Amino acid sequence: MVYIIVVMILIFVAIFAVQYRLASEQGKPDLGQVLETTVLWSIISYVVIGVILFGITLLAATEN
Repeated sequence: MVYIIVVMILIFVAIFAVQYRLASEQGKPDLGQVLETTVLWSIISYVVIGVILFGITLLAATEN
């Protein structure tokens, strides 16, 4: 469980860093906009990873 939380935090931090860097290249970054897009992309990535893991688990369970 701790590993899942650490991975989720790392994904959030990585997305925030990329969003902040992209925003700072265009001028002064708006932190509210950066956080908004970071949360959006984090949720999307969590859902995609969850679907992939669910599919792998389902395939592994049906093979037995």
